[in-house]
Amino acid sequence: MNRTQQENSRPVRRLNTKGKIVAGLSFVFFLAGFIWLIHCLFYAKQPADSYTFELGEEISEDAADYIDAGFFARHLALADFSLVDKSRPGKYPMCVVYFGKVFSYDIIIRDTMVPEITLKEGPFYFLPGTHIEPSDFLESVKDADRILSITFDTDLMDTDSLFCRDLRTYTARIMVEDSSGNTSIAITDFLVDEAPKLTGVKDFYISNEADADLLDYVKAIDYLDGDLTDSIEITYDPEQVPEEGVINVSFTVTDSCGFTSSETVKAYFDSPDAIQQLIGSRSIARDDYNIIGAYNAYDTGLFEGQNTPQTLADVMPSVVHIRINKDDGSCTIGSGFIAEITDNEIYVVTNNHVVGRYTEAEVYFGTGDNATGNIVGCAEKYDVAVIKIPLNRLPDSIEDKLYTVHIDMTYWEEMDEDTVNLGILVLDENGEIEHVTYGTLVETLTFFPFFEPHVETEMALPLRPGDSGSAVFDSEGRLIAMAFAYSIAPERDWAVPLNEIVRAYTEITGRNLYTY
Repeated sequence: MNRTQQENSRPVRRLNTKGKIVAGLSFVFFLAGFIWLIHCLFYAKQPADSYTFELGEEISEDAADYIDAGFFARHLALADFSLVDKSRPGKYPMCVVYFGKVFSYDIIIRDTMVPEITLKEGPFYFLPGTHIEPSDFLESVKDADRILSITFDTDLMDTDSLFCRDLRTYTARIMVEDSSGNTSIAITDFLVDEAPKLTGVKDFYISNEADADLLDYVKAIDYLDGDLTDSIEITYDPEQVPEEGVINVSFTVTDSCGFTSSETVKAYFDSPDAIQQLIGSRSIARDDYNIIGAYNAYDTGLFEGQNTPQTLADVMPSVVHIRINKDDGSCTIGSGFIAEITDNEIYVVTNNHVVGRYTEAEVYFGTGDNATGNIVGCAEKYDVAVIKIPLNRLPDSIEDKLYTVHIDMTYWEEMDEDTVNLGILVLDENGEIEHVTYGTLVETLTFFPFFEPHVETEMALPLRPGDSGSAVFDSEGRLIAMAFAYSIAPERDWAVPLNEIVRAYTEITGRNLYTY
């Protein structure tokens, strides 16, 4: 080989060595890129030791959300949430497993939100003695925590439930607390009320000649609304009202709280004579029934089969004490009895010599009440006077406690004088019994030898001062006469005969007493 050939061959060898270097470097870079790519695809790293969430917030169980990871790692890693209770606050362990490697974390669930309370639409009303629960006021409670304590927040009542007896307005503080101690309080007023009270609701005895509105006898009072009488509804079929017979009548009233009272009674229809006979025989009494259209619903009636002391105690509501205050400061006292009670007045009978020339008298009742009465007048022939007392001068409740004497003219005209036991009951100014006196009938009508001669009733019943005007009763409660005088020598006791009392009453008042 010549020089020229040798020189031409050297560059070729240098080029081959440089190519090898380039190729080697390319391989290195390729391998590094490949390794980097593999690293990027399979890389996984734990970026934090714990994650905090608000209770109720959505918690992802995707492992990729808890590691810095490559493409394949995000898809191959698995998160284990089996020990995490997402419904309750707390600190729970969780792990991510990737190709045998375990990344451990703390999942912290906290609750910082207070419960949201929505009350029902008020107002709130409860009956006395009702166990009132917090749920009675709640429309809803919203909170992520399933464990809630709902109580009444008050020192005055139980926290579990209220048991209110008094009728008044209360304030309820309802406290809702979750297991993290987050608390909300709702405050509202409520009223403890009761259903309206119906009064006067009793069975009726109604004269078939009476034109009466049964609602006039019934009232309704409510704690909150006051007088609800005008709101009472009555239910019965007017077409079924008989001449004689019985129907059912219902009374219903509802207050503003929606509480309702309802009562059903019977209404008996009959003639006024038949109803009065029931009163006189004490088969019915106005204490037990609403009596409409009877001649005298206030009649004490008869007390059959009793002794005189028992009967005098029973007729006490018809007896009064009378006091006349004289101009000189002194007074005269006596007794009297109730002869008639109307819608507006009470009529009392006594002796004329008890009231004298005066125009007013103080009348004391067995109830302990007293009132000033006007002296209507006196009879010319007999010692009889009548006092009229307006009912509005007495408490409203007294009318239900007063009665009139029982006058049976048929019995009086035919009674056997040998078998009549008598008694009088005298009250003091306190309405208490001052004394009672017992005796017998001597003669119904006998000649009276004193003053102007006329006929009187004689008794073997010792009278004393203050007994003038006393009603003389028999053992069954019938009015027999009115005591007016006694003599000492000889000892004789006198009374105004029943027929003259009845006649004098009409003469003085222009009114007729009902007599059997």
